[in-house]
Amino acid sequence: MARFSELDCGVLPDGDQTFMIDVTELTGVWFVYDGNCPICKRAAEATQIKQSLGDLHLLDARTADYHPLLVEVNNRCLNLDDGMIIYHEGCYFHGAVALEFMAVHGAPNGLFNHINRLLFRSKFFTKSLYPLMRGGRNLLLKLRGKPPLFNLENKNTPIFQSIFGDDWHRMPPVMHMHYANRPYGCDMSVARGTMSIKAAPLLRLMAPILKLVGGVPTYNQTDIPVEVRFESSPHHARLTFNRLFHFKGRKPYRFRSTMMPEGANNMTERMKFGLGWQVKFVWQDGKVQLLHRGYALCLFSWTIPLPLDWLLGAVTAEEEATGETTFNMISEIHHPWWGKIYEYRGSFEMTSHD
Repeated sequence: MARFSELDCGVLPDGDQTFMIDVTELTGVWFVYDGNCPICKRAAEATQIKQSLGDLHLLDARTADYHPLLVEVNNRCLNLDDGMIIYHEGCYFHGAVALEFMAVHGAPNGLFNHINRLLFRSKFFTKSLYPLMRGGRNLLLKLRGKPPLFNLENKNTPIFQSIFGDDWHRMPPVMHMHYANRPYGCDMSVARGTMSIKAAPLLRLMAPILKLVGGVPTYNQTDIPVEVRFESSPHHARLTFNRLFHFKGRKPYRFRSTMMPEGANNMTERMKFGLGWQVKFVWQDGKVQLLHRGYALCLFSWTIPLPLDWLLGAVTAEEEATGETTFNMISEIHHPWWGKIYEYRGSFEMTSHD
């Protein structure tokens, strides 16, 4: 069993803390939590990890504002009001993913660790239960008269910089423009271009349902003028994609969705009535690739996985830079029985950023 230690720091004459270490020098496992939440604090103190991972260090985000790990957490736009964070060997595990880490790497002794291993080794159960736990934590803080941490408020780091991690600095300028929106602000980027859509008869039969939930359009046309507005909000760390398709002979079609960070490279794209597409963003082979992870029901603060691949198919997408301010994109839906049932592709230019 690896022991835990409270944060080691120097103290200046006026009582301020100073830290003489760099994140890359941190060893073992670091548990970043909200010290004003008694549940979080007790969970942190009760957690034990396998000896092979090294020591477990507890970092109270309420009292360690200038610790380099907390600075890096903020730079990566990891919202501590959405969940605790575990750091180990350059990797950040946030919220439900942190629970999975604890379940897999917890020491095989102690009641708390046994409960973790029993409950949270299942990804489905963890994703279903964690929003309820997060809601209980937020309610408890409110009842105690304690404000949220707001560790990301007024931060200048783009939301997607944390999603892409170290790859962010290898991405071309147009992708930085594309994903420039910051959390808790009023940023808006605009992309304009033309697209072509091919929808199989099976998907066109589902057009009324897709229109009802605010999903992708299913009209087969080419050279469709499209404007996409990427909008931030001062109230959260999410990014809204507001797309407007100008079809020939039809009224403009609006496809609006909101990207909600889930930690690591993962996002959930939420549409009307809480239907969500779970996606992993990666920078690979010189392209931004969106990898299908399944569907979910987004209900208040819950994200509940839905087994809908058999009905809706698996979605993939990729984006590739073609110039300093231009890029191409393609998105496809592949059904397990009928093959490719949808494709839309287009070319865009980033025109503004406010």
